[in-house]
Amino acid sequence: MKKIILGIVIGFVVIIGGCVAFLGAGVSSVDNAIKDVEKQTAKVDSKLEEMTKDIKWEIKKDSFSTKIVGTFENTSDEKIDYVQFDYKLMDKDGTVIESSFTNETDVEPKEKRKIEILCIEKNFDTYTITSKSSAF
Repeated sequence: MKKIILGIVIGFVVIIGGCVAFLGAGVSSVDNAIKDVEKQTAKVDSKLEEMTKDIKWEIKKDSFSTKIVGTFENTSDEKIDYVQFDYKLMDKDGTVIESSFTNETDVEPKEKRKIEILCIEKNFDTYTITSKSSAF
C-alpha cells in the first residue's frame, strides 16, 4: 500500500512540475513577444517623429470652424499601417482646454496626406501636436 501511495505522490509531483515548467515557458514566451512589440513600436515611433517634425501646421478659422492643417508625407520605403496625431490646445496660462487625436491608415511610401484637426475649442493660444504609430 505504501508503494502505491508513494507512486501516486511521485506521479502528482511529476505532473504538477511539468505543468509549472510548461506555464513558465509560456509566460516567458509571451513576455518576450511583448518586449519585441515594444521595441518595434519604439523604432517605428522614432521614424514617425522624424517624418512629422517638419510638418508646417497652419490654423484655419472661418465663421463655422477652426482647423489645424498640415501635410504628412511618408518619406520611408515602407507602407505605414497607422499613424496617430495627438493634439492639445492650451489657453494663455498653458492650461489644456482641449485634447484629442486624429489618425491616418495605410499610407503608402512617398504618399502625402492632408491632415486636418477639427478643433471644438475656437479660442486657444498655443497647441502641441505629436505622433505615434499605435493607439495604445
